[in-house]
Amino acid sequence: MKAAVVTAPNVPIVIEDRPIPQPKAGEVLIKVHACGVCHSDLMVLLGYFPFATYPRIPGHEVAGVVEKVGEGVTWPKVGDRVGMQWLFSACGHCDLCVRGEEVMCPFGTVTGVNQDGGYQEFMIAPALYVAPIPDALSFTDAAPLMCAGLTVFNGLRNAGFQPGQKVAVIGLGGLGHLGILYARAMGARVAVISGSPDKEEEARELGAEYFVNSKGQKVGEALREWDGGADIILATAPSSEAATDAFPGLAPDGTLVVLGVGPGNIQVSPMDLVGGRRHVMGSPSGGRKDIRATLDFSAHNHVLPRITEFPLEDAGKALDLMHTGKLRNRGVLILA
Repeated sequence: MKAAVVTAPNVPIVIEDRPIPQPKAGEVLIKVHACGVCHSDLMVLLGYFPFATYPRIPGHEVAGVVEKVGEGVTWPKVGDRVGMQWLFSACGHCDLCVRGEEVMCPFGTVTGVNQDGGYQEFMIAPALYVAPIPDALSFTDAAPLMCAGLTVFNGLRNAGFQPGQKVAVIGLGGLGHLGILYARAMGARVAVISGSPDKEEEARELGAEYFVNSKGQKVGEALREWDGGADIILATAPSSEAATDAFPGLAPDGTLVVLGVGPGNIQVSPMDLVGGRRHVMGSPSGGRKDIRATLDFSAHNHVLPRITEFPLEDAGKALDLMHTGKLRNRGVLILA
């Protein structure tokens, strides 16, 4: 089988021929049909994750079909449509796991970072950690939802979103456009903050009612002019500076949710923080219960990503386009 491999940090990704792995007890073999290209895959390539191990096959937005099951596996069954997300496995017994917050398990492992992921024709996954893909979702549509969709959907839920609230989305890339779609489907009024004025038309087409050009406006002031400010700001772009600039635009009791991890520090004024009882929080992708909720919501509300397709052989090209800011929509590798 073919696999796209990161042999070491800052080394171009290579295509290798490898034997098809065989599932052990408790594992399944997935025939990968599609795998999303995530910014975290780029971070593996660049060596930004201290917990990554090499050589590594990236990819944690996996959609495919169960090809074979290992000993003791009663679910899923051969032929089932399943996906694999960021969380490869967790210990199952720590306080976080018992509370259902397994994505923060200190003993967890990560798909495509310290366990091989979906940039390959067949991959091994723990049977307990795959997610069923609803029939209403194609493999190509489902793949980006395994991380990008999950991250923004869960970020809104973790921030306590209520229908009718105002949600501002920083960035209109592969993550940001899904932030708009989920927020609108959940009943939000949506604004978009972007340094690219030419994206205003796209933002409004996706459902945004308000657009802030961060290159030509003071973001905080512009958001406050939007009926008093945003109840939730989704910082999807990996820019600490953009999050810092947007924070003063929160309404009282509003929350800045940091989803994209970038260099530098987010700085907030104590007066803005205390005087408006505002909040700053981070939100990781999510666990097994969260990915099922995301996929079900997406299927029932027809929340589908905008995608750009690539063959597996162009995995390096897709990551390079992402690195240079030239990848529009959500990149998806098509393997079957």
